[in-house]
Amino acid sequence: MDKRKVILIHISVWLIFIIGGICRDYFPDKFAGESVFNYSVTQFGYTIVAAICFYGSYFWVAPQLILKRKYLVSFLLTVMLFALVVFARYALEFWFLKPVMNYDNYFDKIPTISYYLTNVFYYYFPGYFVYGLLYFFAESWYKNNQRQQEMQQESLAAELAFLRAQVNPHFLFNTINDIYTLTYQKSEQAPEALLKLSVMLRYMLREGNAALMPLNREVEYLENAIALQKIAAKGDAYINFDQEGYIGEQPVASLLFIAFVENAFKHGVSDDPDHPVQISLKADNNSIFINVYNKKSHGLEDTTGGIGLTNVRRRLELMYPGKHELSIEDRDNSFRVALNLQLN
Repeated sequence: MDKRKVILIHISVWLIFIIGGICRDYFPDKFAGESVFNYSVTQFGYTIVAAICFYGSYFWVAPQLILKRKYLVSFLLTVMLFALVVFARYALEFWFLKPVMNYDNYFDKIPTISYYLTNVFYYYFPGYFVYGLLYFFAESWYKNNQRQQEMQQESLAAELAFLRAQVNPHFLFNTINDIYTLTYQKSEQAPEALLKLSVMLRYMLREGNAALMPLNREVEYLENAIALQKIAAKGDAYINFDQEGYIGEQPVASLLFIAFVENAFKHGVSDDPDHPVQISLKADNNSIFINVYNKKSHGLEDTTGGIGLTNVRRRLELMYPGKHELSIEDRDNSFRVALNLQLN
């Protein structure tokens, strides 16, 4: 919390103490012989003594006792504070209230030192001294808890950044090789493919670094990936991408769905018109459902990468705890992954 706000809160609390004391003692005619101003000044003076006890406990004793656990130092500081409060109480009454305000709480008698010692011991210390310790303890606990939360958030952000950085480059590398081939062959599709790849790389390097992105931008990224796969396959790629519902500005984890699509391209069959790669996306303001199905390729396994779906699992655990259902159906001839994501 901002220090100025903390100071304002402290001042407000002490003012409430002063006003409460005035309302409790003056208006029931307990001090009818005094003016409101004089009694307010008197109440303010006694509040200063209470504040000395409170802040002495908070600034002097509590750090040594609670944080550093220096018990002897804490005891000596407590004795010093006790003496200071006794002196402040005496000075207030006989150096200010009586000569300046003409206020005498003892009817021209001077109480003994034992009275002040007893009064401070039984009134100020069980109250304001203990309050100072408790306030310091509560504040330390709050700051420590807040610091731990910040560290956890920083650790979470670092891990998510690391996971995003591991988005499988296999697809992009293959695409670059395909575009090189198209360029070498002077294909008319080369400029279009290069433009789509440029858009994808710009998204990954700039915008994709954000934790959340609008759903429509993620869908655009998927569409470009599918278009590049079809170009690379020279017309022999059969991929259906069905979209249903509202595809708009809903925030979603960036580069989350591409792992499902890349997995289908990498390990599946996309050149079989009877078994096309099926990608379906349904969305509304509160949820997103994506389903990716592909026929399995039983050719030579590609051992590169291999972290895509594991990456997605971890990101979902971090960003959508208790708000997602990930289903993976791995059969002999087919593979299906389905994700149901709750946004709110």
